[in-house]
Amino acid sequence: MAAVLVPVAGTGCSAAPTSIRNPPPVVVSRPADGVSLRQLGFTNGPVDVVFLPAQATITRRIDQVNVTTAFGPAAEGATVQAFLRRTLQTDIWKVDADSPGALLFANQGFSAAFTISDDLWALTIRRKPA
Repeated sequence: MAAVLVPVAGTGCSAAPTSIRNPPPVVVSRPADGVSLRQLGFTNGPVDVVFLPAQATITRRIDQVNVTTAFGPAAEGATVQAFLRRTLQTDIWKVDADSPGALLFANQGFSAAFTISDDLWALTIRRKPA
C-alpha cells in the first residue's frame, strides 16, 4: 500500500481535523394561521423556525446577520405574544420568561425577546457569540 503525503502550509499544527456531526433534522410545522420569518422577507436568523400570525403587520424591520427584529403596532402585541406562546416548538426553543407584554426564549444558537410598549411590539432575535 502506498502512502500519500500532503504538504501542510504552516507549522505547529499536528492535530487531524475532526469530523463535525450534524444534529438530526428537526421537523418544523408551520402553524396554519402563521407565516415564517422567511415568508415575511427576512433572510437572516432562524427564519424557518420562527412564525408570526399571518395577519400581523410588520411596520419596520432589521435583518442583519447578527440580529433580526420585526416591529408592529402595539394594538397587535397581545395577539402576537399569544401566537408565539402557542407556536414556539419546544424541541427547538426554551422559554426562559413569560409575562404580560414580554417573552424571552432561546436555543443553542439564538436568544430572542418579544416585548410590547405603548407604541409598538417588537421581536428581536440575536445570534449567540460563537
